[in-house]
Amino acid sequence: MSFTIKDKENNDKYCYECLQKNEKEHICSSQLLSDSAYTLSEMTTEQINTLETFSLAHIHTKCQQDLEVWHSAAVNHLSQIFNQRLIDLNQLFQNDIQPNLTEYKQKMIEQLKNKIIPRINQFIDQSNYENKKIDKIQTIVENIRSECDAIRDGSWINIQLPDIKNFSVPIRIAKMALAARLTDGEKDPLENLSDDENKKDENCPKKKKRKENSIDLVEIFATNPDPLKSHSLETNSSTLALSNHFILIHDNKKLILFDLNKKTQEFEWNDNDFGILVDICWMPSISLFLILTIHSVYMFDPMKSAPNVPIKIETIKPLDRSHVLASLSPFDRDLYINYHKGVHIDQYHVDPKLEWTLQKRFSKNECSEVKDIGIRDVRCDNEHICLSIMQMDDLKWRLDLMSRDMVRVRRGVAMDSGENQHKFFSMLIPLQDQRWLFVNWFTNKLWIVDQQGKTRLMKETKIKNIRNISVSPDSSIMALRTEKPNTLKIYKLD
Repeated sequence: MSFTIKDKENNDKYCYECLQKNEKEHICSSQLLSDSAYTLSEMTTEQINTLETFSLAHIHTKCQQDLEVWHSAAVNHLSQIFNQRLIDLNQLFQNDIQPNLTEYKQKMIEQLKNKIIPRINQFIDQSNYENKKIDKIQTIVENIRSECDAIRDGSWINIQLPDIKNFSVPIRIAKMALAARLTDGEKDPLENLSDDENKKDENCPKKKKRKENSIDLVEIFATNPDPLKSHSLETNSSTLALSNHFILIHDNKKLILFDLNKKTQEFEWNDNDFGILVDICWMPSISLFLILTIHSVYMFDPMKSAPNVPIKIETIKPLDRSHVLASLSPFDRDLYINYHKGVHIDQYHVDPKLEWTLQKRFSKNECSEVKDIGIRDVRCDNEHICLSIMQMDDLKWRLDLMSRDMVRVRRGVAMDSGENQHKFFSMLIPLQDQRWLFVNWFTNKLWIVDQQGKTRLMKETKIKNIRNISVSPDSSIMALRTEKPNTLKIYKLD
């Protein structure tokens, strides 16, 4: 800004910038603006320099330090758990597995040295070769060898490693089957090779010695004897499964576990939480009960103490939610699950780590005939798979025998009819000796199918209103559910 003052004598009395009198303490506003601009310029330059050197490295360093502290603590904690579990593992092996194995080895060595070898030497010395006895001894030796192979290859200690987020590492140990036989009082497999055997006349008929309180299975239905144990139930549900030592049933919204004498556990079964329960089975290869609902399968360990919650097998699922599961049955390490009316039959396999894999899904056309209405039950014994099928023409039931890969081995003979094509009122039961029982709930009749497939209506049966029957894997125990009255009966078999 320029300004001319006419009175030059007074020029020094005025500010050329703001035209105000140039007093002693006068501060020009234009000078203030200039100073502010310089200050702003300096701040901007400083901020540019700051931005050019701006860094978050200190945050990264702090986070890295935190991670290192966490890592050190986690490794230390995991190391402590590892050392403790290592001690547990060693104790399990030294205190459980090793003594059982030593006991088994001593028993088998004693049998071989004291019974088998002397008998073989006797045959050699006398040059008296009895083919039946030699074959019998050979079978026993081969059985011992196969058992040794099974022990060597078996996974007797199963370490289950959970998700890494959970540092608790439980160790479960499977009980040795052979050690169980040695301690549970079962018959010595070589007992019949005692020295008294050659004193018996092989041509004389031998009477089968009956165990105390035991009875033949068919005789049970003919005579209706007093059971070994009886328990009153509240409902007429048909669910029933039996191991060699435990019985599992579903009754009045409860899952109930019995041993051979008494009730041992009880678990509330809520359909909304677990699903509608339709079938139960015992799977010897994993020593667990399997529970089937209309959409899921659960595992239940009878050896666990209460509270004992069934564990859902997440990998076992129906094709879609519109399909309903109806029955299940194990075959070694495979599990066969039948959909309602046999829409599909799924075959799952379980490995030693209890991981389940779908092997194959069989369609109805692969398992039955075009004119069949459907399949009610899938059941397995140690040889075959059996399917209870309702025919369309006459609404009669028949039992078809299938191979493990679901190829029909034998077509069943038609038995009595059901109510109609919508209600599958029946139950199929394997007897573990290639015979099968079939209960028709609608006609209240019991049929037996023998090893050759011949059917027979058991007219002499004195036990009425049968809901289900189960025979233990070792064929020593039978459990039976009836209605009117609702009862669980336990029998000891020959």
